[in-house]
Amino acid sequence: MGIIHKIQRKGQIDIQFNWVFILLIGVIILSFFVGIAMWYKDTQEQKISGLIVLELESLLKAAKESPKTARETTLPDITLTFTCSPDDCSDYGCASDFSGGGISRSTETEILFAPLTLSGTTLITWALEWQLPYKIANFLYVTADSVRYVIVYDEDHQETAIAVTSLLAENSYITKETVRVEQPSDFSITDKNDAYVRIVAFLDKGSLSETAIDSALDEKEWDLIYIDGSEDSGTITFNDGDAVYVGLPALLGAVFSSDLAFYQCNIKKAGLQATVVGEVYAARTAALYDSFLADSEKSYCQYYYDESVQNNITSIADELVAEELTVATISTAVSTLEDNNAYAVIKGCPRVY
Repeated sequence: MGIIHKIQRKGQIDIQFNWVFILLIGVIILSFFVGIAMWYKDTQEQKISGLIVLELESLLKAAKESPKTARETTLPDITLTFTCSPDDCSDYGCASDFSGGGISRSTETEILFAPLTLSGTTLITWALEWQLPYKIANFLYVTADSVRYVIVYDEDHQETAIAVTSLLAENSYITKETVRVEQPSDFSITDKNDAYVRIVAFLDKGSLSETAIDSALDEKEWDLIYIDGSEDSGTITFNDGDAVYVGLPALLGAVFSSDLAFYQCNIKKAGLQATVVGEVYAARTAALYDSFLADSEKSYCQYYYDESVQNNITSIADELVAEELTVATISTAVSTLEDNNAYAVIKGCPRVY
């Protein structure tokens, strides 16, 4: 009986070992195929992300080349990230890019205003010309239909607010609403399950209750900027500081920008581009001056291209790249150049721009 019992026990151990061995081999095989599947999934996602980023790069270029044209594009669901560093700039642009799924593309010279991150399947792009008084650059604005823009204003600030809302109305794809209040305490907002809400307040700085807004939006992601100024120039107050704007396209840049640093970075890029454009116009103006100086029949035209006109051109670019931008200097130069251009046309002389 003892020998038989030992043989039966040994057989049971062998069977148990076989099952353990089979399970172990099964786990190894399963892990192998799961690993292959995950690798394939990651590879495909990265491939798709790369194609989306490349498609977006082409889309942004096309949008920038078509000012005043709004576009809505459906893309596979992916989170896009936008960066721009105002402290890392060269003579031509600033370190910046957009990325998705680990794939990125540089936007060093592109003037692009957007939130730091955008998620969803519907991307909205829009471009406007920035002129001071001649065209300096095309500003590109990027957002998504999951982002809601709420414009709130009172009677004292309505002129600029209406100018901005009228311009925004040209882009039917943007999710937006306008609220006029008698006083800031009258403002209320409703939670509509937006991914992100940007409140643009044409009101006295700090006059809205952020606690009430946070409660109304059920602690969803939102932020607030204040605008104080005219269509031509003014001050934007972000959560992290103030910035100056010149022209409605620049003001809209603040509406679409994630924060102060991102806005300032792209305005710096615009200033660098203004320097290049200004050099071209200044050189052309100097050449016209020399040409008419030697032309006895139309020597009177030289007045419209003299050194003071050339200095006005360069002063605009100089101010735009200065650490402390002086709006009055730019406004004076722009007005002078506009008047000068009009008089040159009346006298039958070539335009300055």
